[in-house]
Amino acid sequence: MPKLRSRVLLEVWQSIEPSPHPDNRVTLSQQRDMFGCPKLEVHWHWPEEDIQQTLRAQTQIADELERSVLGKLQLVHDPDGRPNIVRPVGSHHLMGTTRMHDDPKLGVVDANCRVHGIHNLFVAGSSTFPAGGYANPTLTIVAMALRLGDVLKQEFTAGALSA
Repeated sequence: MPKLRSRVLLEVWQSIEPSPHPDNRVTLSQQRDMFGCPKLEVHWHWPEEDIQQTLRAQTQIADELERSVLGKLQLVHDPDGRPNIVRPVGSHHLMGTTRMHDDPKLGVVDANCRVHGIHNLFVAGSSTFPAGGYANPTLTIVAMALRLGDVLKQEFTAGALSA
């Protein structure tokens, strides 16, 4: 007598890297906080090309699982048929608001995390990344901070950076 295959339910989690998009940004609001400073406004959405790529990947995985008779992938989409990636949650980190670039017109900080045009202002964090990636940014941030520490120590020792 043939053995019956038991049914197993697996959850598939898809993590994608959001593409850089010029409309995704942080701006100053007209609203003020209790100290009179402008509040921040986060403008962020998934670019349409990311949504379409996600749909294609999900469809290809589902088709291949069925074709190989390994299982059936049940896709969970919003009512409009789009993948449920409306906003960054969990592992999605908002990055790129002070992007690193050699050209001040294309980025906020240079390769040493120095804000363009300001000699003693530095930013070392995931905001300098050109894109979000799909993995936790902590180790890269630590590496950047260590590298910046070396730059600051060298400049301070040489007298190039004054307090």
